Amino acid sequence: MDKNIEDAFRFIDSELKADPNTDKARLVEIACQRFNLTPLQGEFLTKKFVHEQ
Repeated sequence: MDKNIEDAFRFIDSELKADPNTDKARLVEIACQRFNLTPLQGEFLTKKFVHEQ
C-alpha cells in the first residue's frame, strides 16, 4: 500500500477515535487534500469509512 494512503488511513482512524461523531465524508476530503491522494484512493477511503459504517 502507498505511504500516503496509509498515512491518510491512520489520520482518519485517529480522528474517529478522538471523536466518533466526526463527519466521515469531511475527514476523507481533508485526508485526500492533506496526503495528496488520487481520486481512486479517495474513493477507496470513502467506501471504507463512509459507506461501510
